[in-house]
Amino acid sequence: MDALILAAGRGTRMGGIDRPKCLLDLGGTSIIKYQIKCLKNMGINKIFIVTGYNSEQIHLHLNDEFNFLHNMDFATTNNLYSVWTARNYLDDDFVCIYGDLLFDQQILDYCMHDMSDICLVVEKNLREETMKVKIENNIIVKLNKNISENDADGNFIGMAKFRKSILSSFFNKISTLVENDNFDSYYTEAIELMIKDNKKINYVETNNLSWMDIDEQNEFEEAKKLYYKISENRS
Repeated sequence: MDALILAAGRGTRMGGIDRPKCLLDLGGTSIIKYQIKCLKNMGINKIFIVTGYNSEQIHLHLNDEFNFLHNMDFATTNNLYSVWTARNYLDDDFVCIYGDLLFDQQILDYCMHDMSDICLVVEKNLREETMKVKIENNIIVKLNKNISENDADGNFIGMAKFRKSILSSFFNKISTLVENDNFDSYYTEAIELMIKDNKKINYVETNNLSWMDIDEQNEFEEAKKLYYKISENRS
C-alpha cells in the first residue's frame, strides 16, 4: 500500500504564515513528520507528497527523501487538482491524507484494514466547518459541506483509502471534473459522482480517538496539546 499526502495549500486562514501548514511544529516534530512516522509504523514506505505553496521548504524539511509531486496551480485550485497531479504515479492501493490532519495512529490502522474499494474515516460527533456525510444502510450516500447539520450523520476527517481496482474509475471522475474546469473543488466531489453511479462508499469510525484538522491559529494551539496527549498515550 502507498500513501498520498496533500500538502499544497497556502493556509490563508492561519493568518499569513510563511510556510506550509504541514511544517508547523507540534512540539518536537512537524505535522508531516508525524504523519510519515505513522505511515511507516503501519508498513507504508512509498509515500507521495503533493506540494504547492513554498514547496522548497517541504523538500528541505524532508531532505528530498520522498516522492514529491507539485501542484503548480496551488493558488487557484483545491485538493481535487492535487490528487489529479498524482494520477500517473499511483498504481497500488493507497491511503490519502490531508497535510494538516493530526490523528491517532489507530485511526490510520482502522482505515487501512477496511476491505472495501473506498473507505472514508468518519467522526460521528458533528463538528462545524468540516466535510459532512450522510449515511444510509451503513454506506455513505452524500459527501459535501452543504449537508445541513440536521441531515448529517458525521464528518469526513480527511483520511481515505482506495483499492487499486477502483483507481481507473476514481480518476475518470476526477478527469470529468477537471475537463469541466472544476479546479477549485475537493476530490470528494469525484466520490459523489461515483455515488451517483451507485458505487458503494464504505466508512470506518474514529471511535472517539483523537484527531483534528488545523485551519486557524487557535486550532494550531489545540493541536499542540492534542499531540502531547497522543504521545503520552503511546509512551
